[in-house]
Amino acid sequence: MGVYMEKTVVARKKEEVKKLTEKLKKAVSFYIVDYTGLNANDMNSLRRRFRHSKFEYFVIKNTILERASDKLGLEEVSKVLTGPNAISISYEDPIGPAKIFSDFYKENNLPTVKLCYIEGKWLSSDDVKKIAELPSKEILFGQLLNLFSSPINRFVSLLRNTLSNFVRVLDEIKRVKEKETEEVKGEKQKEVEEVKEEKQKEVEEVKEEKQ
Repeated sequence: MGVYMEKTVVARKKEEVKKLTEKLKKAVSFYIVDYTGLNANDMNSLRRRFRHSKFEYFVIKNTILERASDKLGLEEVSKVLTGPNAISISYEDPIGPAKIFSDFYKENNLPTVKLCYIEGKWLSSDDVKKIAELPSKEILFGQLLNLFSSPINRFVSLLRNTLSNFVRVLDEIKRVKEKETEEVKGEKQKEVEEVKEEKQKEVEEVKEEKQ
């Protein structure tokens, strides 16, 4: 029975290491924190914040974290694995967890971020405080979108004005041509009338001469 239990524990630990290794491999960032001093309510509150923001956060055994990080060549992790530790993992927004930790720390003075890994870079606790002040992914995206959309809006507005002016120019040309056409018609009509009058005068003069 003892041997069976021992094998079961070993198998379970291997599975935990495997799962954590896969998580760390896919992560864009992860944060290792010392949660000493946080009571059960604090821990639950912190978990809810991470769950609401769709980041992972959980307490982790040092041996499991060390083995998983060693498999990925993340030697820096083993240097901070003393005392109780928790880990937060993000798969999309690398600085999102930093903001949650920063806000929670302002309210509770806990927990302490020991180490942060963001896309190949190791950051200290002080570095995490700095990146927590950066705009979120959504805000950055919005700013980038505004940056690109502003020239487009100006271009569209300019294009609309240009098209509007072009239409007005066409209307003006049409109006002028119609006016010119009417004037030409009027002049031709006048010439015809003058020719008729001259012909009429010639006819009358001929009649007078015959009399």
